[in-house]
Amino acid sequence: MRMQLLEGPGRWLDSLHARFMVDLVLGIENPRQHVLVPQQQQFRERLRNEIVSQTQLRTWSITGAFSDNPVMRLGLAQTLAGQFDPGFLALTRMSRHLQTLHTRSNGSPELRQQFAQTCEQFRQRAEHKQRALTQRGLVVQSGLHSEQVFTRWHAGNFDGWSLAGRCYIALEELSWGAFGDAWRLANRDVRGLLRDNLRAMAAQYLAQSIGASVETRHFYHQWLTAPGSMGLLDHKDMLGWLGSGWDPTRQPVCWSVTQTWQPVALGMPRLCSAIRLVDAMMAEIFGD
Repeated sequence: MRMQLLEGPGRWLDSLHARFMVDLVLGIENPRQHVLVPQQQQFRERLRNEIVSQTQLRTWSITGAFSDNPVMRLGLAQTLAGQFDPGFLALTRMSRHLQTLHTRSNGSPELRQQFAQTCEQFRQRAEHKQRALTQRGLVVQSGLHSEQVFTRWHAGNFDGWSLAGRCYIALEELSWGAFGDAWRLANRDVRGLLRDNLRAMAAQYLAQSIGASVETRHFYHQWLTAPGSMGLLDHKDMLGWLGSGWDPTRQPVCWSVTQTWQPVALGMPRLCSAIRLVDAMMAEIFGD
């Protein structure tokens, strides 16, 4: 099977499998998790089929009943977690939802017990990752991860997305990886240092991409317009899926950057500089 997504726009996204695992687990007995527009549903199915093929899982994982089967969802998430290395954020989100399912699910006692066992596995892995990051040094690990992501941005690996989309991809990659783990586990002083460094770097790269200073304002469509090649439609669909959880009222900038098939949100500034975009996306993504 040709990996059009994993070898295309997903080639440089280390967080893609972790995001998919979380999507699997949070979709169990959670109808709101499935509220996707048709193109996002189609993209998720394509991505799932590629991941299943990549990991050489049994064909039952891609049957039509998959999306409504908690055992299949949980089994695939466990398998992927064994083959890949989800970060602290992914492990924590999955374990929290599984803990809720263990206590509130209407499923059988056997299914609730499976939720509890998997929850404990993910919780222990999150604790192990926290200890490992602390021992190696949160600032060191976050610095290495940040350097890797910005090197990819500088090398043009994100050029299939709009200018603001490239910045969003970089921030999302950082949020789901070692940088984001360090951000959440560090004390206030270290978190402030990480925030300042990230803000400066992201604003600089974003401003350079449009050929202006970080304070120069531009009309929003200059930031949001994606390259026009037909071969880049997968990039647009992937960006839409990655940002499908944003709300146009609570996260208007991230929503406008990712949901490009919709009119921009009311809260999206019509004239904005690189530094204003970075500040808004950082606040919405990192919640700080």
